[in-house]
Amino acid sequence: MTAASPSAEFMDWYAPFHDRFMKYCASQTFGLASAEDIAQDAVLSALEQWNRLEDKDRLLAYMIGIVNHRVRNQLRSARVQQRYLQERRRHLSDRLPAQPELALDLHYLLRAIDLLPEQSKEALLLTAVSGWSIREVADIQQSTPGAVKTRISRARKELREKFAEDGKPLRISERLTIYASLLL
Repeated sequence: MTAASPSAEFMDWYAPFHDRFMKYCASQTFGLASAEDIAQDAVLSALEQWNRLEDKDRLLAYMIGIVNHRVRNQLRSARVQQRYLQERRRHLSDRLPAQPELALDLHYLLRAIDLLPEQSKEALLLTAVSGWSIREVADIQQSTPGAVKTRISRARKELREKFAEDGKPLRISERLTIYASLLL
């Protein structure tokens, strides 16, 4: 029996993560770029590193880091960032044509999420939108589950405080669930 090729080994490793990874990519690129393009860049880069890595468990964190880095690079220009925000708002309106107030509400939620500290934002999106467990996020962030829970708790608290006065009946978790349902 012959050994599996490195690309086949990689794909076997990656397959269980694919859907959640794509959802995370979509949450990061909504209105900015193609989630598929950024995910493909991350997958190709990870595949290139596959044989060099001793600790394959670090590869997922590496891939998420690539996605975060590509998004940050694309948003460096103020003009590009303004266009991104307008495009994201248009995407929300297109996906919720009968609910313009909800689209605007989600736009403001995403703007507030953008302002969170990077690790808190990442932890919140990985769990609430992409479906990763606290343990998996801790592994990705090279942290403890307690630290991840703290980041998520602080992020949710900050979002609740920002939206406490808006008079909307939706909780932050409900808003995040609606946003997650719009991805992909």
